[in-house]
Amino acid sequence: MQGFFIFEKTIFMKKLLYLLSVVAIVVGCSAEKKQFSKLNASQTNITFANTLFETNKNNYFTYPYMYLGGGVAAGDFNNDGLEDLFFTGNMVPNKLYLNKGDFKFEDISETAGIAGDDRWYAGVTLVDINKDGYLDIYCSVSGEKEPHNNVLYLNNKDNTFSEVAQAYGIDDNGYSMHSTFFDYDKDGDLDLYVANYPPTSFKAPVDYYKYMIENHEAIDSDHLYRNDGETFVDVTEEAGISNFGLSLGVVASDFNNDGYPDLYISNDFNAPDYMYLNNGDGTFTNDILNSFRQTSFFGMGVDASDFNNDGWVDLFQLDMNAADNFRSKANMSSMNPEVFYQSVSLGLHHQYMQNSLQINQGNLNGNSPAFSNVARWGGVSSTDWSWGGIFADFDNDGWKDLYVTNGIRRDVNNKDFYNENRAFFDKMENDPNYKNKEDEVGLLSYLERMPSEKLTNYLYQNNRENGFKNKSMEWGLDEKTFSNGVVYSDLDNDGDLDLVVNNLEDVASVYQNNSINTNSIGFQLIGKNNETPLGTRIHIVADGQYQMQEYNLSRGYLSSVSPRLHFGLGTSTKLEEVIIEWPDGKKTRVENPQVNAYTTVDYNKQTAFFEKEKSLPSLKVFQTVVQKDPFIHEENPYNDFKEEVLLPHKNSTLGPALAVGDLNNDSKQDYIVGGAIGQPASMYIQQNDGTFEKVMVPIFEKDKFYEDLGIQIFDADGDGDQDLYFASGGNEFNEGSQGYEDRFYENLGKLNFRRDTEAIPDTRISGLDVSVNDFDHDGDLDLFVGGRLSPKKYPYPTSSRLLENRSAEGKIQFVDITKEKNPELENIGLVTASEWIDFDGDSWEDLIVVGEWMSIRMFKNNQGTFTEVTNQIYQPEHRGWWFDLKKGDFDQDGDMDLIVGNLGLNYKYQASLDKPFKVYLNDFDKNATYDIVLSYQSDDTEYPVRGRQCSSEQMPAIKEKFKNYNSFASASLEEIYSDKMLAESLKYEITDFSSVYLENNEGTFTAKPLPVEAQYSNINTILIEDVDRDGYLDVILGGNLYNAEVETPRNDASYGLWLKGDGKGNFVAQRARESGLVILGDVRNIEKIEVGKENHLLVAKNNAALQQIRIN
Repeated sequence: MQGFFIFEKTIFMKKLLYLLSVVAIVVGCSAEKKQFSKLNASQTNITFANTLFETNKNNYFTYPYMYLGGGVAAGDFNNDGLEDLFFTGNMVPNKLYLNKGDFKFEDISETAGIAGDDRWYAGVTLVDINKDGYLDIYCSVSGEKEPHNNVLYLNNKDNTFSEVAQAYGIDDNGYSMHSTFFDYDKDGDLDLYVANYPPTSFKAPVDYYKYMIENHEAIDSDHLYRNDGETFVDVTEEAGISNFGLSLGVVASDFNNDGYPDLYISNDFNAPDYMYLNNGDGTFTNDILNSFRQTSFFGMGVDASDFNNDGWVDLFQLDMNAADNFRSKANMSSMNPEVFYQSVSLGLHHQYMQNSLQINQGNLNGNSPAFSNVARWGGVSSTDWSWGGIFADFDNDGWKDLYVTNGIRRDVNNKDFYNENRAFFDKMENDPNYKNKEDEVGLLSYLERMPSEKLTNYLYQNNRENGFKNKSMEWGLDEKTFSNGVVYSDLDNDGDLDLVVNNLEDVASVYQNNSINTNSIGFQLIGKNNETPLGTRIHIVADGQYQMQEYNLSRGYLSSVSPRLHFGLGTSTKLEEVIIEWPDGKKTRVENPQVNAYTTVDYNKQTAFFEKEKSLPSLKVFQTVVQKDPFIHEENPYNDFKEEVLLPHKNSTLGPALAVGDLNNDSKQDYIVGGAIGQPASMYIQQNDGTFEKVMVPIFEKDKFYEDLGIQIFDADGDGDQDLYFASGGNEFNEGSQGYEDRFYENLGKLNFRRDTEAIPDTRISGLDVSVNDFDHDGDLDLFVGGRLSPKKYPYPTSSRLLENRSAEGKIQFVDITKEKNPELENIGLVTASEWIDFDGDSWEDLIVVGEWMSIRMFKNNQGTFTEVTNQIYQPEHRGWWFDLKKGDFDQDGDMDLIVGNLGLNYKYQASLDKPFKVYLNDFDKNATYDIVLSYQSDDTEYPVRGRQCSSEQMPAIKEKFKNYNSFASASLEEIYSDKMLAESLKYEITDFSSVYLENNEGTFTAKPLPVEAQYSNINTILIEDVDRDGYLDVILGGNLYNAEVETPRNDASYGLWLKGDGKGNFVAQRARESGLVILGDVRNIEKIEVGKENHLLVAKNNAALQQIRIN
């Protein structure tokens, strides 16, 4: 018998009201009710406003943490079945409102004894600290003035509270922002982590943070308190979490599914975030550099929840990146490249000024979870100066949505304000005559000149494989505020989640959720020995759809969410399974739970526990092989941005090349990896035991000052051994330099190679792609050689070439026949890849060429000459940043289809038919150098991607034309560069960055996007193979783009991907944690190699070691 009872809800009232409204609409005219309704203070009696009182001596300039805001907590303090609300005040008293039903609240703050004193109350979290069945309140205290001790309000069970933090040993005296309770040592009671923000100059250099991490005082650190029964003990040092950070957010969750709660700490400025993995022995390990490829820079609030319903907890972190063109260019800080790379070199991580939506890919490296930041794909990267984000299912469809609070009291980063008042502030900071003269100079009057703009909060609906969609306006959440803490709670017990927001300088916002015709189920948990069962997980299945939630209260920003766990069910009226996984590992199965009700489950009344099943490790399809002496690519240092300031990414870091072939005629496959400038190419010969030995090739050492970007191993002269063609590339040398000479190496036998300078034309084009085919059917192998770029003139097109093999009588000779056989290859563009494919079934292999800013170009082979037929067989024009393509009969209809890798949908650059992404090249300022302009469209106006500062570094005249940041931020692209100059420019535009499957339908192609997991990053390299030997071709993808300029977060979300084909042209992404395919880094090439009787993969990465993977 289950130990639970049903608490009936009042959901029938809402449905009754809905039916009445339908009748009203039929009878007369009625406005459609939106998802949420804003309730004003006269309706709710909630009048709390977190008002600030700034003076000449007490304001943002004297205390720059003044606008960090306050929190809110939801919980049933008097156990009457209705959740109440608590607000923290910075310069006003805290408030406690009892829920009287029907959204009516009673202010009992004064009599309850929770109003507080003169302390600066910031965050709040709820806990039943003495296990008496009543919720207590723990407040984090910050502020400029003493005292800074945190407070604990113990619930006296009569609507009054007593402050007892000191008695419990948790009156932390740091500058606390938030805290979380969690049972880190699994001893059955709740411990406490306190996140602190020690005062730090906003101008502190990067190395200051590194120094403080290694040399901080105890008071500067966050603190961990172990619950020893009657009191708490500070175990910060012994637990291994003594740190230095400007902590604005903390969340506890089991990120690696090992049963122990971990911690994520979100830090402001250059202070790195911390990901503390629980070691299970009372200590933690900071795993941030292993688990995360990147984080937010100005880290604000953070939330953890399984938003994609895969059973692994994901993470959302806020930053301050504006989506609006004007605000992004007028108010937001720019990324300093020197500071950024210094931060990376000091181990402070890759921190970017954007929100982070981190999908948990599972444990890909031992016990470490691996995360991919997919905020751009999700559409949630840029929400202006945001504070808190919380996941919850607001429309009851079974998928967690996302609410974000937004707005800073004043635009403290407004660049024009500081420029206009620079002389005054210099005096205030440096002139001793101005010291302590705030009243005399009227400092507040300067502050009041600073721009201030209230902003709308965001509510994103979870659209599953299509990311999130902003529904704020459509759902009735269009109020403009300065919002900070936020919680969800079913305040009226009607089965949907309402919202409560703590606003700065305004009355708190209460939004009633009006969901109709949906179902839900809720759970209230009572833990072992009446402990608040934080860390408990509930797993449900309804109509085959799995959901999981973890019971944690400190979430979002400075706030504590509803202690009841709520699941939306959509139209489902029955659950197939409900399993509660308690913190001690025991499980409870809830039989026949009632839908549209709250079910209370008491651990202490359970009689049918079962233990968590331990799964045995199984052999995975892919397994990385430990190499004896792996090749390590060492990229040469070169700053592409010095000459091409507005270049979107480096063009000097496109290697290394990789090629596989039998180089010594022993019937075993060997390989060659290209080097960067100054690093010779390396040849590895397979030994009898399946290992590889590096052999010295003298000519490679001599030619090491080329950059090897393309390599082909093939028999050029038909003598039975494998010769080599090397394509030289990069961006370091001037156009036409000897550094761009391609090289042909003749195999003389016994691993001796001779460079033959007369075998190939000396055209000196910076290249990358080389493909081999007997395109004229004369019995020897010809070449296509792609031109990758015109050095230092991006994106000016360059030429590609057809080289016909005319070798005879022992003399190897390739002749450039481009002009006569395929003149369209002249200045075709920035070619990245080519493929030979007989797309029309005439037994002559045709040529397909792709590249950056290019269309997919298709050339029909007319028995050795070529005609472009792109418009006839593939419409409409499909430009992209195409990086690779490979062929295969994926639908088993007898013709060859294509997989084509693009930039993906998770990059700063986004494009669509109505909002294309564009690039212009011209000498806009008439100084005899080319200028690059990237643009995007917002509404109906085209704007430059880059701001005034970096744009004027390329074109100084911009500063003369636009005297301040506001004028530049307000200007369209045409107003900045003129219609005439733009019309005369070289221009490309892209309408879709999706990677695609091109299905061949009797000689014409139709594009279908690859699965969403393939869109999380760009695809640089593609391998076609029937991985699981089921008779259907699969696809292996590698990618990432680490060479972006620093204001564009690098593409690093890919860990490699196996797309399993079904023989019908459909593909299903296989999870890395299950398949074993884990490829980290800036992947440039993947090749299959036979090792003995096994198939292996070789993976070449920029500036990293070669990876070898066995296919089991």
